[in-house]
Amino acid sequence: MRILIVLAVTAASVRAAMAQGLPVETGSQIPVALWFVGAGILGIAIAYGIFRNRNRSRAERQLTNSATKDLYRREEQNR
Repeated sequence: MRILIVLAVTAASVRAAMAQGLPVETGSQIPVALWFVGAGILGIAIAYGIFRNRNRSRAERQLTNSATKDLYRREEQNR
């Protein structure tokens, strides 16, 4: 009895697959590959920036903050 059910289900799925037709060629897969490569490069760059920023000392952070504030101050004066 089980064998008949399995055969019936298999036959129905084969008919459904045949009704769908052959696979269609949608074009080049290079753009999709470029998306994945770009996402990988972006992830590596973000991870590099995070790890590099974690190892900065307090003096380096203060130097960066003061340089940023100085830059903003000069831009405001040039307006």
